[in-house]
Amino acid sequence: MDAASLRGNMGALELIFTVVAYNGPVVVFLGFIPVSVLLGNGVGTPATFLVCGVIVAMLAVGLLTMSARLKKPGGFYALITAGLGRVAGLGSGFAALTCYFVALLSAYALGGIALNSAIVEVFHGPKAPWWIWAVLMLVATSALGYFNISFSSRVLTVFLAFELLLMIAYDISVFVKGGAHGIGFDSFTPHQVFSGSISIAFLFGMGLFGGFEATVIFRDEVRSPERTIPIATYGVVALLAVTYAVTAWCFINSYGAAAVMDVVSKNLVNASTDSIKQYTGQFAYDAATIMLFTSSFALVLAAHNITARYMFNLGADGILPRSLGQVHERHVSPHKASMVLSVTSLLVLAVFVVTNVPEDALYSRLAGLYSYSFVILLVLVALAVGVYLLRDREHGKAVGPAIASLIAFVILCVTLVLGTVNFTLLSGATGTLKNLLMIAMWGVTLAGAGWAGYLKRSRSDVYNSIGRQ
Repeated sequence: MDAASLRGNMGALELIFTVVAYNGPVVVFLGFIPVSVLLGNGVGTPATFLVCGVIVAMLAVGLLTMSARLKKPGGFYALITAGLGRVAGLGSGFAALTCYFVALLSAYALGGIALNSAIVEVFHGPKAPWWIWAVLMLVATSALGYFNISFSSRVLTVFLAFELLLMIAYDISVFVKGGAHGIGFDSFTPHQVFSGSISIAFLFGMGLFGGFEATVIFRDEVRSPERTIPIATYGVVALLAVTYAVTAWCFINSYGAAAVMDVVSKNLVNASTDSIKQYTGQFAYDAATIMLFTSSFALVLAAHNITARYMFNLGADGILPRSLGQVHERHVSPHKASMVLSVTSLLVLAVFVVTNVPEDALYSRLAGLYSYSFVILLVLVALAVGVYLLRDREHGKAVGPAIASLIAFVILCVTLVLGTVNFTLLSGATGTLKNLLMIAMWGVTLAGAGWAGYLKRSRSDVYNSIGRQ
């Protein structure tokens, strides 16, 4: 079949759940929110999440305007190519592929650790190495990824529904019981918002919205994309911002604004689960332990689907082997890209196991690298959207969305600089390893740009197709 023949029948709700599952809400609650409180701006964390949601929404306005004019699949890769040219576009394509692949690997590591914990703590079963469970997850993901996205979206919808129910039950319990000392609004006061490290808080906050552009990546696989994609995009941003802000606010109130910093300093790993047990009971605690795995698996499946589609689009353009851009005749899925991704993931996981990378460091370091590379992508796409909308002669200038995107670009540039300065804190790497990781993150983007330059001189046919052009 033709490379442009990906098809599906996802509606707005399925698309929203597919993208939100990529963020792993329970993963964020149990592992991310306490870290953000500790290393970011403390009690002011909920307000920061809301502000980051507004910034992403500003970018989404321009992104959707541009996407509606182009009507192309390819996500950031296609948009950045249209706005900044093929050299920057292929650089962003390589960066996006790496970004989501790193996210996929980190989710495998977390899922393996989480399933092992659930088996030992909830079911009192035997302890096993994390990578055994990660490989089982990979097998299941490979099978699901082979079929049409509509099948995976149903699985993600079920998992996400249970995750949201748990978080809603927790939030309600904290409100009903009045927290530790009554429900306070300290999180939204200027004093708390600008306390601690506001720069780290923004880095973490922007990372919460990873994958929101996947609504555009799946353009060919939804029904009525002109209507479904805007609803899903704004729905994703609103759901993530409100859910995480409210849950972070409840978490802070569960211990009290005066005590929460001491709690996360002394008991960072179990701060969220202890709060769940106290306010929602043992059953919810056990459910949260299990859902940390199911949330990780949903994250794995969503990250696999997104990464496979970036491989598919690069294959369809001839950048990667064209076979990766082929579509399964029956399932109408990027089956070859999905299979190659599964094999590559297995090989990299094997390297982690053979080199004996500590499991407690593996997830956190990979997640930090993902956050940094994602901000690089956001900077590029914000500039690309602004430039494209201001010079689009065919449809006329869209000044409002362009300005919104350029404002987001400036804020994201500051965030990227802060991320570079605080890369050690973000990745956990120091010294030579820190420098190597920084070189790798930027090197991938520059390598893509350099390859585009080579293609321009020697393979003009491939060069002209960059960015699904």
